[in-house]
Amino acid sequence: MPKPTIAILILMACLIGASNRVSFAQSPASPQQSLTPTPPMGWASWNPFFCDYNEQTIRDQADALVATGMRDLGYKYVLVQECIAPAREASGELILDPIRFPHGMKSLVDYIHSRGLKAGAYTDVGPYTCFPKPHYQGSYGHELQDARTFASWGIDFIEMDYCNRNPEHTGREIYERMAAAIQETGRPMLLYICSWGNESPWTWAQGKAQLWRTDADISYRKNQVDWMHVVAGFKSNALHAVFNAPDSWNDPDMLEVGNGGLNMIEAQTHFSMWAISAAPLWAGTDLTKMTGEVRKIYTNPEVIAVDQDPFGAGPVKVAENSVGLEIWSKPLGSMASGTDAVLLLNLTDTAADVALRWSDLNLTGKIRIRDLYSHKDIASQPEGYRTHLPPHGSAMLKVSGTYMWSKGAIFEAEWPGNLRKEDSALLTCASCSQGYAISLHGPKDPLNTASLEFTHVVAPESGKYHLTLYYVDSHLITDKLQLRVNDGTPIPVHLFSFINGFESLPIVLKKGNNTLTFTYSDAAGTSVNIDKIQIYK
Repeated sequence: MPKPTIAILILMACLIGASNRVSFAQSPASPQQSLTPTPPMGWASWNPFFCDYNEQTIRDQADALVATGMRDLGYKYVLVQECIAPAREASGELILDPIRFPHGMKSLVDYIHSRGLKAGAYTDVGPYTCFPKPHYQGSYGHELQDARTFASWGIDFIEMDYCNRNPEHTGREIYERMAAAIQETGRPMLLYICSWGNESPWTWAQGKAQLWRTDADISYRKNQVDWMHVVAGFKSNALHAVFNAPDSWNDPDMLEVGNGGLNMIEAQTHFSMWAISAAPLWAGTDLTKMTGEVRKIYTNPEVIAVDQDPFGAGPVKVAENSVGLEIWSKPLGSMASGTDAVLLLNLTDTAADVALRWSDLNLTGKIRIRDLYSHKDIASQPEGYRTHLPPHGSAMLKVSGTYMWSKGAIFEAEWPGNLRKEDSALLTCASCSQGYAISLHGPKDPLNTASLEFTHVVAPESGKYHLTLYYVDSHLITDKLQLRVNDGTPIPVHLFSFINGFESLPIVLKKGNNTLTFTYSDAAGTSVNIDKIQIYK
């Protein structure tokens, strides 16, 4: 939540061009892991109030989460953002704003907890937060001290902004110091990296934080947002969809549903965009003043279920009828499950038909369609589905059929739900399918091997399948790469000296979940770079 100035708008760093290794090591089990198996949900103070709030404001919003039924639908977190501590004691301890918090933060947090909710606090990588005048304290140089203070208050969630960063240190350094400090406290607190997409946190923050901003704020005005900024936030966030997974959430910013600048059609589309993105759902409006229409959007259980799907996949644009008429989907339950959430969008300024073909989803057979806003099943159509949408309108569907395994199911190597150990790293790669690969390095210790385990490979039935491994930047011929399917015997995968290539081999999968583990044991200084696998039936 950077300060409202155009100067802090940043460009996303997704496609980096030539291959370049960056650290993406998975951390050992820690108090921060497994806290967010699905995207966190709650209410956040900045959009509706900026710094015009006090402790009673926060209590009222907590009460509204309960009274509206939002808490029981998953909106658990109450985030107090900005303008918390204007100074420090000589010891470095934070001094709360006595006017804003006359009873102290512990009292407020206790009240939030008493309502069956969780409490979030705000800080910054710099010595000061983003609010320009007066200054409020950031955590630079006080990471451990502040983490202990937050823990003593009973805080469950820490948002760390990116303003006033010391140029001698990267944001990553400060965020990693805070992550280590949170672990040291022993209290399980979520860490939200609000770096506006700077330093590409999706490439390194797994195991340290649970969520990270992927771009700049979608608005710098209180209670007001521009429709085009909502669309831009959705699309830039989708560039990193492959990094969405349990405990690994891309955040396109807080929701503006209920604020000025959006009509109700646009507000519903905004909410649908965030839900299909598996985005954290932060209601960023004054809940005590919600209209019935706004409340109906926030409390739609079928759309929330799409956001909270346990597989945690991000969205992919599967078709575009013409400019501005787009179709996005995400698999539900597992990759190639045969069930997808589908969002049909009319981003133009005139009413138009949007048409979905079942082949866009790789589905066949009897198709079942559910409209998630009318809460009704729709009669199936032979080749697809067509609907008429108003300007900036949308349709949110749940579509089920038989997945066409004959066309192949793709599993990306860099998906955070996969498991890696020993010598492996993320590789940025312009020629790769999603811009990344996983590099398995020849181990320094001959007793260890680099490995990549594809998890959640769910097969519809037991039997023979065909696997194609896609690899990049290979300059060697090797038989030191092996594949083990489930607990079976490892088999060699022979690579040839093509810069980019693929290798195909038969495999046997069991019905349900399978794991496919690639290990590499060639000499130190060599590597195999895996882009993806594709499995056919």
